[in-house]
Amino acid sequence: MGELDYPVDAPPDVAPAIFRAQIIQTMALEYMSHMRGSPEPFTMGDAHEAAMATWGTDWEFDPAPRTIEGGITEARNDLSYWNEE
Repeated sequence: MGELDYPVDAPPDVAPAIFRAQIIQTMALEYMSHMRGSPEPFTMGDAHEAAMATWGTDWEFDPAPRTIEGGITEARNDLSYWNEE
C-alpha cells in the first residue's frame, strides 16, 4: 500500500497501514454490535462495507491523524442516523 488515504495516529511500532486496518475493523465491530439481534440479516461483510463508507467521509477533526477512538465516534454518529430510519 502506498500513501494512506487519511493520516492515522499509529503507535511507534505499528505500521500506519496496519493501524488503519485496526481502526476500520473496530468501526465494523461497532456496526455489528448495533445490528446484533436485528431481524434483518447483517454480516461482517456488511459491517466492513459500512465502516469503509464511514471511513471515506470527512470527519470533524480531519485532517488530524485518525484514531481508534475517533473511528468509534464516527461509527456511532453514523449509527445515530440508522435509528431514525
